[in-house]
Amino acid sequence: MAKNNLSGKIPSSLGYLKDVVLLRLQDNKLSGELPSLENCTKLRVLDLGDNKLSGKIPTWIGPSLTKLLVLRLKSNGFYGSIPLSLCSLPALHVLDFSKNNLSGALPHCLPNITALSSMSPKVEDDSVVGFVQRVWKGILIEFGENLKLLRSIDISSNNLSGDIPESVTSLLKLISLNLSSNNLTRNQISGVLPNNFGQLEMLESHDLSRNQISGSIPPSFSSLHFLGVLDLSYNNLSGRIPVSTQLQSFDASQFTGNLGLCGQPLTPECPGDVTTEDPAVPNGSGSDKTKPDDDGLISFGFYVGLALGFIIGFWSVCGTLVLKTSWRYAYFRFFDDIKVRIM
Repeated sequence: MAKNNLSGKIPSSLGYLKDVVLLRLQDNKLSGELPSLENCTKLRVLDLGDNKLSGKIPTWIGPSLTKLLVLRLKSNGFYGSIPLSLCSLPALHVLDFSKNNLSGALPHCLPNITALSSMSPKVEDDSVVGFVQRVWKGILIEFGENLKLLRSIDISSNNLSGDIPESVTSLLKLISLNLSSNNLTRNQISGVLPNNFGQLEMLESHDLSRNQISGSIPPSFSSLHFLGVLDLSYNNLSGRIPVSTQLQSFDASQFTGNLGLCGQPLTPECPGDVTTEDPAVPNGSGSDKTKPDDDGLISFGFYVGLALGFIIGFWSVCGTLVLKTSWRYAYFRFFDDIKVRIM
């Protein structure tokens, strides 16, 4: 029933569909609070994105819908904190609460979602999960069967606050993490980046832009070899950007807005960097100015020596033949003898 311009409240009678596996009501104009779906224990996909729903996210979602693969509530009016009961969704692959009015801190219990953690079991059932739209690396894509391979958390454009919990670095299967804001709503995530972010080696997309994160970028970021999207812009980060093949390949705009941040690709170097220069090697400073003069002296001396050598050599041979008659006769007689022998 997606994309049908439906309006009004979601009927509570949907809660009696005990065998429903997919509930896709996205891209409509549905309003009101989410009715109880506690009895829909077989739900794999709950997609209510891009509606006008409001209220708090129900706490029954966690303990009742333990088979959920996809929970997508983006672009609605949900408010309040993220319920800790969501950590009771062991099979959850996609969590998308972006563009709501959620507040509070990120739950510390996210590693309990075992599909995102190191203890992640493979999805071995053949149940149909349908198609789910996700913004992937800046492009809206429909995921089908490959959705079972995706691991994504998107809580961008809300009113979150507090630190990024260290426990986030235990989501070892995570592929995409977006906690950014936009110009209309602004997350207020602060504190420093966890030192062990480099443990998320499968991460391909990472957006923390437009928050209030401070401190330095942990050196472990250089271990994120699969990163295709990174945005740390407009925070309060400082210090040197860690050196790695991935980090230096991004555009400087992905780091801009952090006044204390330095190093490639944002700046050529950091304040206080000492460059060791070989005085014999021109370095683009004043030493280069002497190069044309050196070349001029070398060229002038070369031509003077060449002229003197020619003059001395020529008159040493030809002058002697001109001034000394006996040597001149002997010289030409020598060549006449050679000519006779050849012929």
